[in-house]
This record gives sequence, C-alpha cells and structure tokens, in this order.
Amino acid sequence: MWMLVKNGRSFYQSCMPKISEEARQGRRNQILDAARLCFQKEGLHETTMQDIIRASDLSAGAVYSYFKSKDDLIFAAVATSLDDLRTMLDETMRRAPAKSADDLIGLLLPAITKFAARDGYDLRRIALLGWSEAQRSERLRVAIQSHYAAFRADLAKLAASWRPSSNAADADAMAKLLLTVLLGAVVQSAIMGDATAEDIARGLRLLTQA
Repeated sequence: MWMLVKNGRSFYQSCMPKISEEARQGRRNQILDAARLCFQKEGLHETTMQDIIRASDLSAGAVYSYFKSKDDLIFAAVATSLDDLRTMLDETMRRAPAKSADDLIGLLLPAITKFAARDGYDLRRIALLGWSEAQRSERLRVAIQSHYAAFRADLAKLAASWRPSSNAADADAMAKLLLTVLLGAVVQSAIMGDATAEDIARGLRLLTQA
C-alpha cells in the first residue's frame, strides 16, 4: 500500500499488481471447482466457507473477493455449469443434427456423461443438489427455469422438424417429453448408475415404434 496526498487529503492506493482477466477467470473457476468438490462430498448445507477455502488452496480474502457468501457460491456453481452445458449441447446438436427422438437421446446422453465427469466430482450429482436447493432459493429456481425453458424451446423446434405436420402445441408436448427423458436420465445415472445412453435410446425407440 502507498499513500497519495491530494488537496491536503490522504488517499490509500494498492501497489498490488493487477491480474489479467484470464487469470481472474481461472481463479474463479478454481474456487468453483473447490466448491463443487465440497458440495458433492458434504452436501450444500453441511459444507462451510472454510471447507471451500481450504479446498481451493487460496486465502480467505481471495475467495471472498469473488464470492461474498456460500449462497453466492451455490448459485454460481449451478448457473455456471448450466451455461457451459447449454453451450456444449448446442455445439453437439449443430455438429450432428438428430433425425429422431431416440437419435437425439443417443447423441446427447453420452455427451452429457462426458461433460459431467470432472476431477473429484460429477456434475450430474451437483445437478441433483441444485434442483433441491431451487425449492428453497427463488433466485436459483428462476435461473434453472430460464435455462430449461430456452433449451425446451430449441427441442420444440427440432421436434417440429421431424413432424412437419405438427402444430405448436404438439411440438411443445414432444419437447417436454424429451426434456423429461434427459433430466430423468441424469437422476438415474446419479442414483442408479446402470442406465446407459444406449438403454434409454433403445427404450424410447421401442416405445415410439410400438
């Protein structure tokens, strides 16, 4: 720290070097990774800020400079994952457009599984914690709802392309079913661990062809 005197008044300024935006984002991600690891291990409400600070290998001041509270960390941990997931899903569907419902499920579920597997935690289990927390936190519920509504709208457009004769209500109904299958697959994978993407895609194909 050093002191600047201006018009007879003293001002303190920091002589700490500023870090780049890339470094700031890297440190933020480091804290979020530490938080997710702790949340999966101990749960959202048993985890303390001290747990996260220790897991992050950063000082308390550094962590609090990014996140003022554990609630902020919970929100960011879930919302950031949803942002990244949406980007990944959009890219996956753009690279290999699905031609049917079972084709879509068979395409997206392996991509979600790969995306969710992180060093020390699984984002599918974090999703379950986030859904539970959304029943308490209106802020989080609105954020999750917004993400899913936008994705469901994309699914409706895709479903309408499979059935050109369908109306808006039909496309919306198909999109709701597809989102239900995807979210249900996340729950099964996190709890049961024995429902593969191939199983679910095959089951959907058998049902739709029955």
